[in-house]
Amino acid sequence: MRRIVPIAPAKSVAHQVRDGVRDAIIDGQFAMGESISEERLVALFGVSRSPIRDALNELKFTGLVEIVPKRGSFVFLPDDEEVADLCEFRLMLEREAATLAMTRDPDGLLRRLREICERMARAEDTGDRDDYSRADTDYHAAFFEFCGNRLVSDAYALADARIATLRTALTAPSDDRREASFHEHLRMVAQLGLRDMAGFAVTLSEHIDRTRRVAMVELRKFKETADDTSRTT
Repeated sequence: MRRIVPIAPAKSVAHQVRDGVRDAIIDGQFAMGESISEERLVALFGVSRSPIRDALNELKFTGLVEIVPKRGSFVFLPDDEEVADLCEFRLMLEREAATLAMTRDPDGLLRRLREICERMARAEDTGDRDDYSRADTDYHAAFFEFCGNRLVSDAYALADARIATLRTALTAPSDDRREASFHEHLRMVAQLGLRDMAGFAVTLSEHIDRTRRVAMVELRKFKETADDTSRTT
């Protein structure tokens, strides 16, 4: 007898809008601090205001969007403290998720990480910065994909979009930075392959701390440019 497979429910309109706005922010189509009015999203998605508002409220819950009464909705624009908090949060959860994954499904995790590293190498060879950034995000998400603990994965989901946005907007543009990042990703795979969890933890910490330092420097430049633009318009 053929096994009956449950039909996955279709995404609601609000969830489709939420995912569309989320992806647009991560990919840099909406800049950090940029206004994203309901009217603009209605025009972009061709839907009513109700699912737009529901989507923005969900994104507010994850910190990706800030809703300011009587002013509107804006892409998050972190300060140094928030960047530091996000990086500390990353380190804590990624280290734990990787440890769990190496206990529960080491072969699956290593296979996935190696596939992503190959994709990163192709993106570097072709100069596809956007795909490199997306592969970078997938690399770190793999720890949670194989960790086998939904609570750990759900905790990371509260911040993963902001982390990915910082990666795209602030830490990805430089070729030298991407090269250093790529070698760190390769080193972490090698350390996991050797079951060198202590070495992996050190490299992950260095990797995330470098991201923190670069993000803070680039964030200041970003804000200065935005201030100069606002004064001349």
